[in-house]
Amino acid sequence: MAALAPLLTAYRATIPSTDVTGVAETGVPGVTFFWIDRDTPRSPLLYDTGIVIVGQGYKEGFLGGRQFRYGEDSCLVLGVPVPFECASYGTPEKPLLGIRLDVDLGLLHSLVARFGGKLGLEHRGATGVHSAVEPLEMDGPLLAAVSRLLQCLTDPMDRSVLGPAAVEEIVYRILRSEHGRVLYALTRHQTPYANIAQSLELIHGDFASALTVEDLAHEAAMGVSSFHRAFKEVTGETPLQYLKKVRLLKAKSLLVYEGKRVEEAAYEVGYASPSQFSREFKRYFSVSPSAAQSLPYSDTLQPGLAAV
Repeated sequence: MAALAPLLTAYRATIPSTDVTGVAETGVPGVTFFWIDRDTPRSPLLYDTGIVIVGQGYKEGFLGGRQFRYGEDSCLVLGVPVPFECASYGTPEKPLLGIRLDVDLGLLHSLVARFGGKLGLEHRGATGVHSAVEPLEMDGPLLAAVSRLLQCLTDPMDRSVLGPAAVEEIVYRILRSEHGRVLYALTRHQTPYANIAQSLELIHGDFASALTVEDLAHEAAMGVSSFHRAFKEVTGETPLQYLKKVRLLKAKSLLVYEGKRVEEAAYEVGYASPSQFSREFKRYFSVSPSAAQSLPYSDTLQPGLAAV
């Protein structure tokens, strides 16, 4: 049996919700728990910067030309927000169970400052351009740290005292892993990866504006052609594809969770033409905006909680 499955199953039993899928705050800052009791077909979603840990069941991610699986006792490390497609696999007898950790930049900077060159990441391509999304098998000290985090969730005092310490160790262990560069690169300045991350902040903070590739390249302090290449390497998308997907995913949230009308959602995410919005929404989600409520559940979170 997977090492984390019994701990996650025990924690699920403490949550009174009878929903077949859901997300819940754990009481440890930046840590959320999620469960899915049925297979969820491949569908578009937005993953925020963070660490998605699966202890039972599995997920398949599709990003650009890549396909990756992360399942029992593995995780997905994300250095930037990424719109991609994901399928989830769980059953009522064996639901998909996992947790998501936000990545606190202050904690990252603190760890890197304390261990700096001893991590050896400068010699593993951390300052170059690379994908911001990587699956990682967990074992040894990293798996033990996740187990300690799960063990403390049911006790309020443990959550308060031991929870943040366990999160810090998990981030530290991932920094030392083969894909530590995904997080380490966020602490570097004036690198192509850091510049792309800065342009992504502009997109997510101002996605409804008429942003152009030139605007984004200027924000990243890069030439248009080099920016375009680096952006696709980091996110798996071209800048305009990424912007379009962010707008459509934001619109889906407005339609499903806030009950906005189609025209309202279109204008709020930056479309001047509701008809164009409807065409692109249907092309992306395979249903019209008016049928957004019928879309498969995904563990991207409702407003008020962090996406997983």
